[in-house]
Amino acid sequence: MTAAIYAARSGLNTLIIEKAGFGGQVALTAKIENYPSYKEIEGFQLAADIKAQVDALSVESRSANVTGLTKSGDIFTVATDADSYEAKAVIIANGIRRKELGIPGEDKLRGRGVSWCAVCDGGFFRGKKTAVIGAGNSALGDAIYLSNLCEEVYLIFRQDAPVAAERYLRQLEDIDNIRLMPHHIPVAIKGDFTVSALTVKNLDTGEESDLAVSGVFEAFGMTPDNDIYGDLVELDEKGYLLTDSEMRTGTPGLFAAGDTRHKSLRQIVTACADGAQAADSARKYLRQK
Repeated sequence: MTAAIYAARSGLNTLIIEKAGFGGQVALTAKIENYPSYKEIEGFQLAADIKAQVDALSVESRSANVTGLTKSGDIFTVATDADSYEAKAVIIANGIRRKELGIPGEDKLRGRGVSWCAVCDGGFFRGKKTAVIGAGNSALGDAIYLSNLCEEVYLIFRQDAPVAAERYLRQLEDIDNIRLMPHHIPVAIKGDFTVSALTVKNLDTGEESDLAVSGVFEAFGMTPDNDIYGDLVELDEKGYLLTDSEMRTGTPGLFAAGDTRHKSLRQIVTACADGAQAADSARKYLRQK
């Protein structure tokens, strides 16, 4: 969205193609405390504020899933599940997505108790027991958010202790209904129509047991989703897009911004900076052409 703001303000005819909700991981975050000018703000609200700024610039937005990107001469063709679009410059800013467990029951019960967004789906489990998989910032943030809604929250992780930021660890100390389960991993999700239990394995003893939960929230890592761009952009060993400091890929006219690219720090503020730089680089490229 920041790339769109800078592109539109530069006079470029700008289109955003968005697969899911505007804001990506930002909109799925309960509270944000490290974005300049806000001591604390809900992620959904921050995303909505930025989207309002985009809309005020009359930037066109389309809801679609990008399925392919090709280039012929100086023209790119962006294929989606709804239509295709031509452009002289493209900025890839598709972020990253949460990893999946790949265990029995996950696909069957996806959206019926298995979730990757506590902020989106937590309300469905008010007064019930849930489980969160992971030990980092996302997992603890989800567990803390759910603790205000749920009877009990199991936090399941293979490490000795959570590895989140200090502010999450301090909050955890004051919450009574989050149950820590170190040295455990999930092995199956059970239920006929909705989730009824999560089978976990104790890594110390090898023993398996069932937790009677109604919801399973997965928050144990992120991964890029860039396979469709591999013919035009070089990827690193983990699948992130490679760019230079001005967000240029190896293909002229193709740029990348945000968490999708190879970088050392993935934060909202660095994603915004990438978007601004990518739009300016696109402007310079088009002017030269």
